[in-house]
Amino acid sequence: MGVRYVERWVENDPDVDIVGDNMRANDREGQPLSRHKSLDMPTGWWSNLNPVKKRAILIALRTAVTVNLITGLVVFAGMIGPSPAAPPAAPLTSVSASVAPTAPVRQLLFDTLREQSVGTVRVTSVSAPALPTEPPEATVVVPAAAEPARPGWSPPVWFPEDARSDLWSLDGMDAEAEHTARPRGFRSKAAFVYDLDSGRVLLNYAADDRRPVASLTKLVSALALASDSADLEREVCLDRSMLPSWPGAGSRMKYGRCTTGWDLLGAALVRSDNGAALALPAVSDLPLAPFVDRMNEVSRDLGMSMSSFADPSGVMDENFSTARDMTRAVAAVAMHPVIAPVASAPYWDVEYSDGARKRMHSTNRLLQERGVEVLAAKTGYTDTARHCFTAVVRTRSGRTIAFTTLGARRGRHRWYDVADLIRWAEDQ
Repeated sequence: MGVRYVERWVENDPDVDIVGDNMRANDREGQPLSRHKSLDMPTGWWSNLNPVKKRAILIALRTAVTVNLITGLVVFAGMIGPSPAAPPAAPLTSVSASVAPTAPVRQLLFDTLREQSVGTVRVTSVSAPALPTEPPEATVVVPAAAEPARPGWSPPVWFPEDARSDLWSLDGMDAEAEHTARPRGFRSKAAFVYDLDSGRVLLNYAADDRRPVASLTKLVSALALASDSADLEREVCLDRSMLPSWPGAGSRMKYGRCTTGWDLLGAALVRSDNGAALALPAVSDLPLAPFVDRMNEVSRDLGMSMSSFADPSGVMDENFSTARDMTRAVAAVAMHPVIAPVASAPYWDVEYSDGARKRMHSTNRLLQERGVEVLAAKTGYTDTARHCFTAVVRTRSGRTIAFTTLGARRGRHRWYDVADLIRWAEDQ
């Protein structure tokens, strides 16, 4: 390339100035060229490049060589391994080790070079993974320790000794169910079915969901009464303090008269009379609150871990339990020699001390079914709990089945579900 061509190129570009072998930007205010030097340049692609581009290429090459050198040193140091006494490495300020630095890295190094008078790069630290000198140790998978089993349950000491051995069958109710799906056409919100003969849980449909259980609570009240060995021949005079005060909670008992603990227990379990249930603490010679505490103790003794009770009648919505827990309770009632005859009676004749009598019929429609022997049963209803039922029955084939249904929307739906469950259990 001739001198004349170079001069024309320089004159036509007001933004550059040739000073020695370097080229720098003008102030773009039209300053004249200061001086020309070494205009007699060799030919070739390098000589055709703008000096600014030449400088950029040299910087890029220098940067690539520096980074590659650092990378090699880091990898070599990693292969050798750090000294045992070496302190832990400080956090690294990231210059990525790569063959060709990326654009952000190039810009970072370029800015550093512009600020320094020498053409070397000072790298604070470089991060690179250390290569292991030995193969990693084999990973040993240690299985998690199994949760301790629930402490072995045993029948409570307050249960009659001659029937205590039968109560061992309750321990099998914690087993896994053979069926958990909602039965076809089933309308209740929860159900639990247990074969007392074989110890098999046939059905667990939402059986561990806590729900208000209404008058099913009276079964636990009866067990609490029996656990204290209360004198059922004791005469209790009914007063207004025993009258249910909750809306919709009525009683057929005659207040101002006296009757025995037997008749109060019969009215509570057979007719589901709320006033009779609220008089049971007086039969035990206990105030209401300690009697409720005793109910909760009895439920724990039976393994009803998901239950809590607030009053003897079940009219309060704070009486919570599950289908599984209430099946435990009704099974214990069916095995109790004192309570079972009452809980399975079709009616109960209440006799007052003045000679007045009143027959109370059972709310349990299952007693009218042929081919099914009811060993113990209890109905329940409140606006919150809806229609509930729990029972122990002996089927046509002689199998003893305990079951509970909770939360049926209507009374007839409850009885449909009960009949379907008994038929279904026969086929299992």
